[in-house]
Amino acid sequence: MPSVPFPVITLLVLLILLAKMYLHGAKPSRGPLYFVAGCALLVLVSALRWSFDEMALRQLQGYMAIALPPLTWRCFANLTGQSPQRQWRLLLGPPAIAALLHLVMPAVTDIVLMLLYLGYGITLINVARQGADVFEFSRLSDSPGASTMAFAAGGFLCISGFTDFAIAIDFTFFKGQQAPLLVALSQGLILPFLCLAILFTGNKPAQPEKADTRCISVQPEALETEDEAQRCHQLELMLIDRNLFLDPELTLNTLARKTGTPARHISRAVNQARGCNVSQWINGFRIQHAQRLLRETSKPVTAVMLESGFVTKSNFNREFTRLTGMSPTAYRRSAGNNPAPDLKSG
Repeated sequence: MPSVPFPVITLLVLLILLAKMYLHGAKPSRGPLYFVAGCALLVLVSALRWSFDEMALRQLQGYMAIALPPLTWRCFANLTGQSPQRQWRLLLGPPAIAALLHLVMPAVTDIVLMLLYLGYGITLINVARQGADVFEFSRLSDSPGASTMAFAAGGFLCISGFTDFAIAIDFTFFKGQQAPLLVALSQGLILPFLCLAILFTGNKPAQPEKADTRCISVQPEALETEDEAQRCHQLELMLIDRNLFLDPELTLNTLARKTGTPARHISRAVNQARGCNVSQWINGFRIQHAQRLLRETSKPVTAVMLESGFVTKSNFNREFTRLTGMSPTAYRRSAGNNPAPDLKSG
């Protein structure tokens, strides 16, 4: 049966991705981790269910299938600025109704699951489309990844929803003869994205490009909205005066509390005044600090990275190259007034 190998392969890929996400960085974001772990557990139960077809496994798979979409949504919504009341309503309401219908009207379970998966999947995609700044409780260095993972999670749920619908139609008209093939096809669509996630989790290479300093300037410019330009300038003065950008655990919510400015106002001001998101904006100050350390000290590049507020070497190298057009080591080598030796750790 083609369905058996695919769940096993998918499970292995998910476990590899989970391990890489957990080992990457000092404190990985829990939302994406829990999402991948939940997917792995559901795939494991699904593989056992299709292999042994036990009633207990069917029931367990059904309730796990109902629980996965709201829990997936919660993993990412917990990083946003949504009110706790709204989060709990969306977390408990739809799955409670789905579980009740599953008990009293088993015949509609497949339709209910399809609606549940599509509803939460589309909601997650819409959240991700708002950009990295919406994840204001995520560490700023992780917020772009959280946005990407939320989009992928939404896509995963949507594909699963359409698969459940197709399998329901197959059982209605063809007695489930094509169900294994449909499961294999759906997981075949998901596998390439999981493999790409493994390749790019903490490993995205920094591509040399023309230096982009839009998020570095600390001088107010002639912009469309003078109020936003002034607000951005005042925020930058506070960042520099108090070295807030050097905190590796800095989040948009923390920045809002420390500056006394609502998170949405910070995001809007930075977006309009500097043409980038808050994560890129903060990284601009961190890279400036790293440039000074590379020029004026002989500290190893790894030490410079940590002192500049970065927690992973890949993110540091990527942002340094994006903003300066060269790697940290190449920058140190090219700095004529740098007394430090040419270190190879960059």
